[in-house]
Amino acid sequence: MKPRFALSPGILLWIISLFLLATANLQYFEQTIAVYGIDQYLPFLISQGVVLLCAIMLVATVFSFFLPVRIVAVLFLMIGAVVGFFSDNLGIPIDQDMIRNVFATDINEAGDLLNWGLVLRVGFLGLLPSILLFLIPIKPASLFTRQRRLAGAAVISVLVAAVSMAPFGNSYASLFREHKPLRYFTNPVHPIYSAIKLAIDIGGGTVDTTFRPRIKTAIIPSDDAEHELVIVVVGETARADHFGLNGYTRQTTPKLAKRENILSFTDMRSCGTSTAVSLPCMFSLDNRSDFAINQASFTENTLDVLVKAGVSVLWRDNNTGSQGVASRVTYEYFQDPDINRQCDAEECRDIGMLDGLEDYVAQQDGDILIVLHQLGSHGPAYFKRYPDDYAVFEPDCQSKELGSCTEAEIINAYDNTILYTDNFLDAAINFLESKQGRYETSLIYLSDHGESLGEMGVYLHGMPYFVAPETQTHVPFVIWASDTSDIDKNQLQARLNDPMTHDDFSKLLLEMFEIIVDENKIANGSGILPMKPESYHQ
Repeated sequence: MKPRFALSPGILLWIISLFLLATANLQYFEQTIAVYGIDQYLPFLISQGVVLLCAIMLVATVFSFFLPVRIVAVLFLMIGAVVGFFSDNLGIPIDQDMIRNVFATDINEAGDLLNWGLVLRVGFLGLLPSILLFLIPIKPASLFTRQRRLAGAAVISVLVAAVSMAPFGNSYASLFREHKPLRYFTNPVHPIYSAIKLAIDIGGGTVDTTFRPRIKTAIIPSDDAEHELVIVVVGETARADHFGLNGYTRQTTPKLAKRENILSFTDMRSCGTSTAVSLPCMFSLDNRSDFAINQASFTENTLDVLVKAGVSVLWRDNNTGSQGVASRVTYEYFQDPDINRQCDAEECRDIGMLDGLEDYVAQQDGDILIVLHQLGSHGPAYFKRYPDDYAVFEPDCQSKELGSCTEAEIINAYDNTILYTDNFLDAAINFLESKQGRYETSLIYLSDHGESLGEMGVYLHGMPYFVAPETQTHVPFVIWASDTSDIDKNQLQARLNDPMTHDDFSKLLLEMFEIIVDENKIANGSGILPMKPESYHQ
């Protein structure tokens, strides 16, 4: 018996598209209204709504040529609900880099992003409509008839969009040229486009997985009798303007502030706005403009060059991994309570990465580089990043759902994470000070990217770089050098306010070990890191 009421696939997709336009694109319209205003541009805003509706319909129709309509509808509803939650509550658009971050995220970090707000959003705007969807009968049709109707629906969506755009040609030209970032919030169109593009880039034969050496020879001069012991602390989600050393109104770095030989650079810019991009870019031999993220794991990086020169390199990780940077060096994962002895009820602490370094150093004969990759200030669960003793700024946000906290509570919790990083860096320097008799010791602290704390309605990080706020790209950069170090601290003191970027980091690191490489691609005395005249070896 045929049902009295049944929908054609095209009508069902139009209904789903209209539902997504109304529930999943609040941030898009909020951003658009902020740019254009609502009074003078109301007809243009209505036109944009029609065009976005047709775009969702067109993409859904194309998917329906290959998948059952109900499956497509459920997929779009779930994507719309999840993406809509992060867009509306955190101001985060979903692009290629953000999707790359998802795959680079471990279970602990993913757990921090799960909260009741997300569950309710997905439940009411994703799962519930999906269940209702399967209760609606769809008109039966042969495959040919179904495809013909879908093609007709696609044509109609294109024609309707064209008619809607026609009276506003100049306005759309301005939109596409001057306000491109708005398209990142078209949900689920742009997330789907980004996912497909990323899949093509990774799996479509465009990535050469053959290891690519970049440097033929790398040597430490034979007359360099003094060995280096350098600790690099890769910070996580720290922003420069919340570092007490940089003039922040709060003293979030009290222990470092009391130390001598501390150099804090005030104008360092990151290579990206996420760990998945910034971390491999930091250690790349390429500048940001030439850096190719898809090739990074298979390309010789700064750590590889140091190993080639005879430096012992150890990478300890209390975050989500090295993103391929440490694939060819000694690697230890400290999110494991069996390895990290400084784990509590909340998580494994960064300071646990210092345990056992005494034994490691004692077993090495030459120069040593130790990289400590922090969990640092990673949000949204800032309260988990520090023990109770470091909850100095109160009241602090005790929820991973930032919308339930005030702006002041979020900032208090974030500043507490910087305070705990200060303690960790101080402890690392204490370790290096105990080795000054045997080594020329120094420490570099450099964050991978910054963090938005609600400015302009944006939280966390991962914004497309060219539209990212300064809070996500302006990062702290600190050097501590012992009195025995070859680093010329007096010259560096005069450069503390000079503009710098992550592009400088690899060159600086190679200079610290006085590495000479082939064809002067990187050489001592290049000016990135001033060295005492007597330290240069010919």
